[in-house]
Amino acid sequence: MKFVRLIDRISMYRFVLLALVVLAVYSLAVAASDTDFAYTATQLLGSLAILVVVCGIVTYACAAVVRVPPGSESWLITALILFFIFPGVTDSDAAWGLVLAAAIASASKYVLAVRRRHIVNPAVAGAVISYLLAYLSIGPFEYPVWWVAAEPLLIAMIVIGAAVVWKLREWWLVGVFVAVSVLTIIVVALDADNPISDALDLGFTSTPLLFVAAIMLTEPLTSPATRVPKVIYAALVGVLMFWGQTFEITSDFTLAFVPEIALLAGSLFTFVVGMRWRRTVLTVDSVRPIGGDTYEVLATPPLRFQPGQWAQISAATWSPTPDKQGTRRVLSLAGAPSETQTRFGFTAVGEPSAFKKRLIDGSTTKLYVDEVGGDFTLPRKTSTPTVFIAGGIGVTPFRSMLAELTSKTGGDLSHVSMIYAANTDDRLVYADVLDAAKKLGAQVITVVGGLVSVEEIDSVARPGAHYYLSGPPAMLAALKPMLIRAEPQLRWQPWRVHTDRFIGY
Repeated sequence: MKFVRLIDRISMYRFVLLALVVLAVYSLAVAASDTDFAYTATQLLGSLAILVVVCGIVTYACAAVVRVPPGSESWLITALILFFIFPGVTDSDAAWGLVLAAAIASASKYVLAVRRRHIVNPAVAGAVISYLLAYLSIGPFEYPVWWVAAEPLLIAMIVIGAAVVWKLREWWLVGVFVAVSVLTIIVVALDADNPISDALDLGFTSTPLLFVAAIMLTEPLTSPATRVPKVIYAALVGVLMFWGQTFEITSDFTLAFVPEIALLAGSLFTFVVGMRWRRTVLTVDSVRPIGGDTYEVLATPPLRFQPGQWAQISAATWSPTPDKQGTRRVLSLAGAPSETQTRFGFTAVGEPSAFKKRLIDGSTTKLYVDEVGGDFTLPRKTSTPTVFIAGGIGVTPFRSMLAELTSKTGGDLSHVSMIYAANTDDRLVYADVLDAAKKLGAQVITVVGGLVSVEEIDSVARPGAHYYLSGPPAMLAALKPMLIRAEPQLRWQPWRVHTDRFIGY
């Protein structure tokens, strides 16, 4: 469990960066020891060096023009993704092709942007434009080869990919993509009268199916933020990647749905369904302690969101090296949509991260909201029996929900029950909102210094209720069997149990 807690303290972008570094090191070891590998270790090291240097220079140059510090990890992640997509350095033309691909990818975040939000995954932009210009025989551009889809890397890709998906809690997204991809491979194989086993073997060992699933699809800024669009997005990319169709545009040019084109289509779909959202710059009005090691941030302007949703927030600096724990966080919004300020809370136990330190000491005055989303939202009927169970700072989305319910249910919250657990009394926060809910009939139970008991679960369980769980993963894992014991129907009605994803803050 200590290992799980350690992983949960790592921000999602930092975790993806570390995963890509591990995969790169493993790939270099394979290239050095396997004479049959596509590239030598020297060729791959040359490619990696070019991509990291060019992505860093172009990113910081573009950021200086727009006067917004870049994410300290995002440009490194882009460089590493390009490393696995483009060929190793074999000659001067290949080197120049990498320079151009890296420059295009890094600049795309600032050029291909609408409403302060980039449209396409930067690595996809670099791959697609390089592909098109190579197809047109313009300059030294290189075709993306996706050499990461190599059989010697298969086991490492499965292990590292599974770790990334587990960390990001994106099993639903990746599961749909893999299922649709497999189904498409089978349908295409049957249509061509090819053996299904051979087609599937080729799909998993010689195409970037696993790399796309774990690394590319899960990129938060170019994937939808809610479940139904995510399903469509995953299915769309899966079908297009393995459809195997080529369309004639002119007598000289055709369009094939190679992986980068399929991912481009997915990015454009995400942009269309999320057009109402734009990157928002928040001015920090105040950061104040509200409990033991617990702080609340108030900022303006207010955001558009549904109670219970999260915001992806960045507080980048001009440092060329990544912060130890990253500059982006996914934090649950604690305010109600009707409030005039954006509100969220966080804990700072022990040695806080640089992100939190700068908030607490007041040196961070601007925050950048890259995305708002999530499905951890109230039932459509506000009168539906609802049970909230919070652990520690997991109370923040419930503060938002209760504030919204208090203003919209006509003064009756008798259908709402809540269990709020904290390690110590001074960690119990937002007492004003909880007291207001109790006065309107809500049942509120607080648990201090211990675990939520079976009896307490039994006391709030109601037939047909929706259960909302937010807190440390270990706590949530222990609660689910207790809920099923209290209400056995949940075993066959899992959609009534809602879990707030926790991916490191």
